[in-house]
Amino acid sequence: MTQRTITLSQLTGVLFLSLFPLGTEWLVELLSPVGSAAWLCPLLAGAVVLLAAVPLSRRGLGDPLDAFGPRGTRLWAGLFLIWGLILTAAQAARVGSRLAESLRASPLLLTAAVLLLAGWMAAGGLPAFARACKIFALAVGSGFFLILLFGLFRLEWDGILLWEPWELARVPGGAFATAGVLAVGCFALFLRKEVEPEPGRRRWAVFRLAGLFLLLAVALVLILGRFGPALAGRIDRPFFQMVSGLGFEGAFQRLEELVSALWVLGDMALLGFLLLCMEKLAHRMTGKAGDHTVWWLALPALLLSLPAVFWSRVLEGPALLWGTLAAGVLTTLFSALTGREEKTLKKSEKRG
Repeated sequence: MTQRTITLSQLTGVLFLSLFPLGTEWLVELLSPVGSAAWLCPLLAGAVVLLAAVPLSRRGLGDPLDAFGPRGTRLWAGLFLIWGLILTAAQAARVGSRLAESLRASPLLLTAAVLLLAGWMAAGGLPAFARACKIFALAVGSGFFLILLFGLFRLEWDGILLWEPWELARVPGGAFATAGVLAVGCFALFLRKEVEPEPGRRRWAVFRLAGLFLLLAVALVLILGRFGPALAGRIDRPFFQMVSGLGFEGAFQRLEELVSALWVLGDMALLGFLLLCMEKLAHRMTGKAGDHTVWWLALPALLLSLPAVFWSRVLEGPALLWGTLAAGVLTTLFSALTGREEKTLKKSEKRG
């Protein structure tokens, strides 16, 4: 019998792989106004998320769209689907632009190639996709361990621990920005029915995702300690620039290309994850399930990603950030409401 569901541990692994490379690439530039205290922003955001996630995990979360009737389900599924297409296109354009700089190739062709690979991964179904992400996570984790090993002992701690009052005052705003970047992970709630219930593993999954914020803080420490807050905010793609300076003379001097290739695995995981979530939304909106829905969704995402100049402006602006945060908050609220209704229904059935 074909497996159609995944475990909660597999889902958290997919989220970890999808969000960690995204955070290491985007957060440094986004949090540059915070200065030396930028690495505190992921810690604060993680603490807030942890405080909210622990009680929610105890109560249980349901499918966000089950909180509405048939018309409401189609309406919200359509709205989330549109935003998911915009997110997928923007992220695909980001990946294509980054790869074009190192490979000196057309960003449009690279964007199309990455989207096709992500679609191919997602078309195999969620269980196969989760198994592939587990292997990819080992590769990305090993790469970050090498970065940490080579970079931790070459830091200038003045750019990390000497905070100005105005920098500390900007930490809460930076925490909101961090949450906005990672809020794309809330789309995983649309896969709720594809995840096997593991009551004893909920708290472990919450703390595992909280570890994501800790690792992102470590990545920011490496960058700020190597470049300083002023320079880190001015250079393009500071994470990969930091990696390019690691290693020893005559050995491991091409770590930047290796890490960039490894980070593509996380980028494809993020795109495939979004395509799978949109597939579920499309099924809820139309009421029909198709075998090739992922490919039909990858096509409009590719078309939306073609105007690379426009998407670069969108990625640099606040619209994508705050829109994703709003979508994540709404998804979580709807899921909590559905989970509460399911729990109340179970209690009434036991009493009856």
